[in-house]
This record gives sequence, structure tokens and C-alpha cells, in this order.
Amino acid sequence: MKTWIIYIFTFLYLTTATQLSQFYKLPVFITHFIEHDKGGDFFNEMKNFLIHHYGGHEVDEDWATDQKLPFMNVEIANIDLAEIPNFTFTPPFIHKNKIETIFVFYDESNLYSHYLNSIWQPPKQA
Repeated sequence: MKTWIIYIFTFLYLTTATQLSQFYKLPVFITHFIEHDKGGDFFNEMKNFLIHHYGGHEVDEDWATDQKLPFMNVEIANIDLAEIPNFTFTPPFIHKNKIETIFVFYDESNLYSHYLNSIWQPPKQA
């Protein structure tokens, strides 16, 4: 089932996005060939039909029908631009104020040192 879905989507894509869409005009080609068929040899009739319609065709009474034949008018079915857009990235500029305060992590003037004298006393001479 999945393969049939893949085939269908591939066929639809190819016949809508490429010049294979001209094959949808194949019934017009067949009916127009039947109108011009004189009942002779099929290959000679087909050769004359192709030369008449695709080999420098001039305007005649069935010009409107002739323009509906496949590959008579090449249509642009899909235009894919192969251009990569130019993205320019400019980072935002943020104005920052520089902080110039000095952080003091150890300050000897803040030591509470009156108890330090009671901890250790140098040896005294007796």
C-alpha cells in the first residue's frame, strides 16, 4: 500500500512540476490525429501529421486546436530558484556601564585583635 502511495505522489509531482504535464494533452493529440487521418498507412500518416504540426507550422483553419497539442507551447510549470538568500546578522549592541568599584576581600584594619594578645605570648626572660 505504501509503495502505491509513493508511486502516485511521484507521478503527480512529475506531471505537475515538470514538462511531463504535457502528456495530459495526449487525448487532444489522438483526436486531432484521427481528424487528419485519411485511412492510409499509419506510419506515413503519423509522419505527415508530425511534420505538418511540429515542423514549422503555419496558421491554418484549425490553429486553435493545433495550439492545444502537447509540446506545441512550452509552459513553465515550476520555477525553482537556486539562490540562497543573503542573511546578514548584526548582533545587538548593548551599552554597558563599566563598574569601577574596588572590592576588598581582606582588610587588616577590620581585624578585632584585642583577644589575639591573650592567645600567644612570646617567652619572657626571668
